[in-house]
Amino acid sequence: MMAIPPAIGVILILLGLALFVVDLHTGHGLLTAGGILTLLVGGLVLLWAGIPYSGVLLGAVVIVAMLMGGVLLGILGSLRARGRRPALTGKEGMIGEVGTVRRLVGVNSEGWVFVHGELWRAVLAFAPEENDPQDSEPMIEVGRKVRVVGFGEGGIMQVVPIELPSHGREVDQPE
Repeated sequence: MMAIPPAIGVILILLGLALFVVDLHTGHGLLTAGGILTLLVGGLVLLWAGIPYSGVLLGAVVIVAMLMGGVLLGILGSLRARGRRPALTGKEGMIGEVGTVRRLVGVNSEGWVFVHGELWRAVLAFAPEENDPQDSEPMIEVGRKVRVVGFGEGGIMQVVPIELPSHGREVDQPE
């Protein structure tokens, strides 16, 4: 009789396939490595069990294990890389971009800002400290550079000036 029952090899092969599927949902990559190893061990068990044409079966199992492992590890790697990248489209992708004021922008009054080849309705996100307290509302003049910091209700862009008007220096740069 056979020393190792072929059912153990089949169970190991099925377990390896199950590990691949589970790793697609968890995304660690460790289960994919375990799935490759389990598939190979299951193929070897079938070879040692004396199954007819087990050499062909082992070759097929090795090829399937390597292909599935490579594909799944590639998928998991691309999912991880995509998770680290900032949003490149939509409103989230606009945050941090620099634009030019086309019509006066204030805290309470909407103006127009040109960013990425489009005109956007915009408001000043906060009042600059260097504004005169006598002014009714702080405004950013036409032609000034602004940075997008967020979006309010109705898709209205919130911006801050990049250059201080009285000093002509960059806000982001230290003195």
